[in-house]
Amino acid sequence: MGRIKISKNFFLDEYVPEHLYRRHEKKPHRLLALIDQRLPAADQILRDRFGPTTINNWWHGGDRNWSGIRTIGSPYYSETSQHPYGRASDKIFKEAPAEEVRNFIEGNWQYLGITAIEKGVSWVHSDVRWLMYNKDKLLIFKK
Repeated sequence: MGRIKISKNFFLDEYVPEHLYRRHEKKPHRLLALIDQRLPAADQILRDRFGPTTINNWWHGGDRNWSGIRTIGSPYYSETSQHPYGRASDKIFKEAPAEEVRNFIEGNWQYLGITAIEKGVSWVHSDVRWLMYNKDKLLIFKK
């Protein structure tokens, strides 16, 4: 199976680890169903504003494999993370520092549909989790 485009600039393989992608590559609808479509929509808006963005890059021989969906057995798996549920991505922007992107998200989170970000890391973690409490406020956390 070739690459499957899911937004103007993002492909399915950028959100799915290689082993999972290869296992279901003949039935990509199974993989598409794992990703909350609000996530690539928000990531695309950030890409449009800040330029080239890397999530997973294993398709091109890169070492990023767990920046989208994380499965049990991943070295970064956590059952309370939004990654296993297709609601989070960790991004590196080639032309913008992470803090600049986070500042933009903080000022535009409702427009973007992003509900949480992680501070204190060199990448941009954003997610589209459902917030039961404090729905009118962006959740900012630090691990």
